[in-house]
Amino acid sequence: MTPIKNILFPTDFSTYSMAAAEYAVERALKYDATIHLLNVIEDFKPILAIRTFDLTQERIENELREQANREMDECIAQMKEKFGDVKIEKVFRFGVSHAEIVKYAAETKMDLIVIATQGKTGLLHTLLGSVAEKVIRHSDCPVLVITPKRDN
Repeated sequence: MTPIKNILFPTDFSTYSMAAAEYAVERALKYDATIHLLNVIEDFKPILAIRTFDLTQERIENELREQANREMDECIAQMKEKFGDVKIEKVFRFGVSHAEIVKYAAETKMDLIVIATQGKTGLLHTLLGSVAEKVIRHSDCPVLVITPKRDN
């Protein structure tokens, strides 16, 4: 078995995606691994907003990155408070979630991806398929898929 030194934990900060945090941290602590906490900012072209509010694509991307960075800092603080001190690197990407997750994992030679089965997708899951499903299909490294507990 290949030693686990780098774990990719993609999140959209939803309750569902954060359900996998415990599993990522458990493995990171067990193997003295680093968690790469990845947030993919969906790539979009807000043409109407740009023209209406005299905004640039760069300005919008910077604002989205700043917001994601704040959420990432909160996420890391919560993870460390709840699960203990663990090595975490913040990573941001712009693009299509599943593609950027697989691409980052390949570029950085991740040993494991830990991902939840459901994020903020809702109805889009039915139409497009889940991010986790696409990651499983296209990833070259092992993927641990966590199904969040449902409130009854």
